[in-house]
Amino acid sequence: MKGQPKLIAEKIAALLREWPCVDSIITGHLLSGDFSDPYYFLSLDVYVSGALPDSEERKKNLGFGAAFESSISKDKDRLLIDEIPVRIEYKPMDRVNVLLDFTDGREDFLARLRGTGTYVFYKIINSDVFYDRGGWIAGLRKKLKNMPASFWEALRSSYQSRMEHCLSDLGAAAMRSDELFFLISSSNFLQCVCSVLFAVNKRFEPSFRLFSEQVKALPVLPESFAGRFDTLLRTNVDFPQARKYGIAELLAKSLLSL
Repeated sequence: MKGQPKLIAEKIAALLREWPCVDSIITGHLLSGDFSDPYYFLSLDVYVSGALPDSEERKKNLGFGAAFESSISKDKDRLLIDEIPVRIEYKPMDRVNVLLDFTDGREDFLARLRGTGTYVFYKIINSDVFYDRGGWIAGLRKKLKNMPASFWEALRSSYQSRMEHCLSDLGAAAMRSDELFFLISSSNFLQCVCSVLFAVNKRFEPSFRLFSEQVKALPVLPESFAGRFDTLLRTNVDFPQARKYGIAELLAKSLLSL
């Protein structure tokens, strides 16, 4: 990160690090360097241990920004700084430590990841670090870069099971000509396909905004992947659901054989 976004991140980090509860501050790389890109925003993950100042106090500290708003859950703030959208998310350190605990059994570990996927790990690995009080982020990075083969195998197995379930839903929706459920099942299926491939390649999952770009660039992909994947993304009404389901079947089988 460089230029104006970096200066803004440094300014915010300098303020937040003064709060006793703040342990680490990281920011993921910008999704685009183009300010006009609708995907463009600056995000900061603030890892905390202890009580967080309330939203009014945070608003006062970040008063140099405009259009400040806090989420109902009070763990996310949004504001504009020099017309750049900024998102700040406050995350308990314990939550990440628990997610990374691979010692209490495979099923418990996978259950914890079911709602989050591995995006939180992706951000920790690929972020710019603006504050790391006790070296916690550095320790996490070392651990994440050396995850055992059993981690990736369990992750792949879990995602493959979900993929097969979504494929079954897709087939049922095609048989019933249920357009809405077909669309939902198709979306879930494609997400699982990508997640399986990231696990096969021992990569953590990026933001959904980057799935399509990064999955096609993975070194290990099944034969004819790009063509089948792009076909399933087509929204042409003249393309029958049954035919799409057939292509999804081929795609799923090709992943299982990797």
